[in-house]
Amino acid sequence: MLLLVTPTVLTAQKKVQYLQYEDLKPYHFGFLIGMNTQDLIFNHSGKPDADGHRWYGSIPSYTPGFSVGVIGDLRLADFLSLRLTPTIHFGSKDVALITDAPGATPIYSEVRSNYIMLPLNLRYRGARTGNFRPYFLSGLSAGIDMGRDKREPILLEPVNTYLELGVGSDLYLPYFRLVPELKFCLGLGDIFIHDRSDEDSEVFLKYTNAFDKITSRLIVFSLQFE
Repeated sequence: MLLLVTPTVLTAQKKVQYLQYEDLKPYHFGFLIGMNTQDLIFNHSGKPDADGHRWYGSIPSYTPGFSVGVIGDLRLADFLSLRLTPTIHFGSKDVALITDAPGATPIYSEVRSNYIMLPLNLRYRGARTGNFRPYFLSGLSAGIDMGRDKREPILLEPVNTYLELGVGSDLYLPYFRLVPELKFCLGLGDIFIHDRSDEDSEVFLKYTNAFDKITSRLIVFSLQFE
């Protein structure tokens, strides 16, 4: 979509600059829609099971999810703004538990997560060229997982903190700004619940013993309308 939209805007900017006074507003609002990919990073314990075999986790494939949110932007200076973007990320990931035992079949488990995230970011924007203005942002986000299933063998903590880094650009159109953005959300803490004493299943114990730590991350591409 960037390849389709950017040439159109760059061509139009040679004729007229749209929304010339939009950046002087002290604050503005908008909304976003987008897609996300959820991932987990595994730190393995290397602990053998009763048969002397070790188990390892991986995510063999990624399933795109859907994101929707609202935007509040506070102008701090000409090139700097404070940005709050509460967003819901719907998605899931399939985890394969693999053993080093010869001929063993992997064990698959779906981890579904619907994250409600409250990011607070500083957005630094470059100089405007016609109807195009790039930016970089960074900040922190609090995430609450509302979609986890306690019956699954992998159970994750419901609350986590994320470091966010992103890039994007303001594309000025006649009546609004279209803002494509690519953002990386990197989980800062261990979200794996190690104590599953509520379940006696052997499969649950395999997961519990396999991991020392699990961290979360998301990649989000969104189109913002401001």
